[in-house]
Amino acid sequence: MKKIFKNIKLTSLIFNIICVIFGICLIFFPETTKYTIILLFGLGMVLCGIIEIVNYFIYGYESLGFWIGCIDILFGIIIALSAGILTNIAIFAFVIGTLFIFASLNKMQKSFNYRRLGAKNWWIDCIFAFIILILGIMIIANPFGSERVFNIFLGIAIIFNSVMEIVTSIIVTKRLKKIKHNIKDLVKKETIIDLDDNDYTIEK
Repeated sequence: MKKIFKNIKLTSLIFNIICVIFGICLIFFPETTKYTIILLFGLGMVLCGIIEIVNYFIYGYESLGFWIGCIDILFGIIIALSAGILTNIAIFAFVIGTLFIFASLNKMQKSFNYRRLGAKNWWIDCIFAFIILILGIMIIANPFGSERVFNIFLGIAIIFNSVMEIVTSIIVTKRLKKIKHNIKDLVKKETIIDLDDNDYTIEK
């Protein structure tokens, strides 16, 4: 199980590094990058959906993890198959903005799950999710005067999201280990208490 989880973390890290690279390419080479971004983004969402489902069955700490994974896979397939159509700037903005909004809601749900599990600094994830939500709304609204400015903003947004995903992935890994350790300690204490309650003496 540990080996599988390490592979999943490595895959997620690679995916986010690729997103950073494409964010940079979108800033400097927007037209030649859009199609590739859409195609790989769709495939990446499929991968993220699979990761969500695997994490759900391994840890089960997210009550909606399975369904979120299924939705990610469905969206990813639709996006990958429609890559040619989605390069239109209006459609492109709507799709990426929607993905940002969906990702922010997913992050909010995760932050609430961490709070429920007693994790400290859970609100950091919530703030990050709120920022991603605002970026998603701005991408859909596209208030920028030129397509060039919009491409630069979008590239920066993708870079920001991917870097924060890498940072939070590291933090969450440590957090889950600590939570798992605390749960083990709690189980041990409850076991000791149960044994004490069942103690008895034999009178002569």
